[in-house]
Amino acid sequence: MPQPEPRPLISVIIPVFNVGDHVADCLRSLQAQTLNDFEALVIDDGSTDDSAAIAQSVIGADPRFHLIKQQNKGLSGARNTGLDAAQGAFIAFLDSDDRLAPDYLFRLWQALETTGADWVSCGIRFCFPNDQAIDHSAIHASAAQHSSGQIKRYPQLNWEDAIQHFPSAWNKLYRRSLIEGLRFPEGTWFEDHEFYYQALTRTDHLLHIEAPLYLQTRAREGQITGQDSDRVFEQFAVLDRIKHLMKTSKRPGADAAFEKIASRLLFERSTALRNRERRARYASACAAYLDKHHLTYSPDWDPHISRAWGLEIDGTLPLSVIIPWGGKDASLLRQSLQSLARQGAPGREILILCNSDAAFAEAQAIAERHHSEARALRHSETELGPACNIGLKAAQGVYVNFLVAGDILTEMALHDWVDGLHLAQADFAVSVFRQGLEGEDYHSSFYQDETVSLDSLATAAFAFAPEAALALDGQISPKLYRRAFLIETGLQFGNGALPGWTMALQAALLAKQSAYFQHSGCDINQSSEALAQYHDVGGFRPFLRSLDQLNRNLPPHLAERLPKGWQRRLFGRALRLRIARICPPFRTFKLALLSASATWAALRRGLTREQTPLDPGEGRRIATLLSVEARLRRNS
Repeated sequence: MPQPEPRPLISVIIPVFNVGDHVADCLRSLQAQTLNDFEALVIDDGSTDDSAAIAQSVIGADPRFHLIKQQNKGLSGARNTGLDAAQGAFIAFLDSDDRLAPDYLFRLWQALETTGADWVSCGIRFCFPNDQAIDHSAIHASAAQHSSGQIKRYPQLNWEDAIQHFPSAWNKLYRRSLIEGLRFPEGTWFEDHEFYYQALTRTDHLLHIEAPLYLQTRAREGQITGQDSDRVFEQFAVLDRIKHLMKTSKRPGADAAFEKIASRLLFERSTALRNRERRARYASACAAYLDKHHLTYSPDWDPHISRAWGLEIDGTLPLSVIIPWGGKDASLLRQSLQSLARQGAPGREILILCNSDAAFAEAQAIAERHHSEARALRHSETELGPACNIGLKAAQGVYVNFLVAGDILTEMALHDWVDGLHLAQADFAVSVFRQGLEGEDYHSSFYQDETVSLDSLATAAFAFAPEAALALDGQISPKLYRRAFLIETGLQFGNGALPGWTMALQAALLAKQSAYFQHSGCDINQSSEALAQYHDVGGFRPFLRSLDQLNRNLPPHLAERLPKGWQRRLFGRALRLRIARICPPFRTFKLALLSASATWAALRRGLTREQTPLDPGEGRRIATLLSVEARLRRNS
């Protein structure tokens, strides 16, 4: 009599639907597992692309893999088909656009085997299309606990304990006995939550491995969590079922936990919505849901939940992003817009300021095709600063960011800046930035000396000391303002090559409270195309125009607060920036001409008479040039 086939140790369930670009890497990561005793149930859920054929070619003759084809039932239906067919003593789920670290199955199984626990989770590596990756613990409010490799036991005795962990079906290994008979609800999105909470009612703890062993693809076109769709409204029914499950269990803490998890899930679903009409309807529906259930929007338990979403629920637009674009290079505009598209929060309007009919038409077309929250505005100014000022007049957001076309905001930058400013009730925020789109040339946003302690600035909201205000860099993009503050003070950008300098210096001196972010929030495009968008970089005159305007427009009561010699220090800084932009050929000759014109300009402005401090590390050339009269007097 033939012996029955031995059951596999682990069943891995992989739903597949239209992921032809990802499924091969997904399955290969499973084939590369150091633990071999598993079956892979690949459920083709009616794919209309070549996903099934690609999966079959990767599977080949591997007896551990089974390709099961079915009519489309959705993600839940595909997972349920896998659960019906699974033979393993342990169950894992792997989404077909994701991958596993080679020791994923072994380490999760070993944790359960040695402890006797019912289930175990692990950290996550979020993988983005630009080859960037961010590690996360998969524990809310503890994102950084992802690399020690330790196995920790998390009690689940209270519902507030339960909501701390990602409810995802993937990044976990389950004993079959824990989830026996459980199925995912079909015909709805956001199905993981109910499955997770139902499993949780059957056990009193969850193991967690502090290592990013599950590699999740982010920002893929077609991902459910990233779709701007009316199906986002299905979240409310899911929340109702979660509430019922919590309230009918014997576990304490249901009310407080539900308020927190409702706040999280209502916010998370908003991050995919770019259509302004749908986003407004969803915010209104969230307000109604919270009111109906006597809940308060509660983001403070996790820094990744946006406080600004609370503004939107109340009907207020959190943010305006203003992008002046001269129309010379559409790729610069696209770069900035793409970086904004990766910002899940906060809600915003994007105003593209165009100074020609051709630029307006192209910007409008780009916005209509790919960025529904953006719109183009026509103006007639020829310089960057005045364009920013026109954008400010049109802006409606509580906060405003001015983003130079070609500059790129890093993931979560706007979320962090807006929430930070909102929490601190501050007027002005400054961030570290990277000089260039690649490399490790990071700038603190300060020309730092002993008068500026960056660590102390980052600790809490602060009022700028005059020395710190003078040390502040004038880059436009890595800053955020409370719009009412700009209106109340009448602050505006300047003209010439350094339009951000006037705004930055006066904002720092006038803001009652400011915030500083020590992680880089912006990449400043240093390409010749980006630098030449609004002014001729061939001379020093545009730099002088900016400096002269700053000197004229700075109110006397603010100028009196600045350290002696502040004009000389800014002149030296501007000259250094101009020198850095001199390129071959004939660089030596160009430097000589610049030095001569700069010396004459400094003499005329009385900036060479005293040797007051310059920026730390200022070169000998500039220090000598700005000390001509002082040296002559000393030597006479």
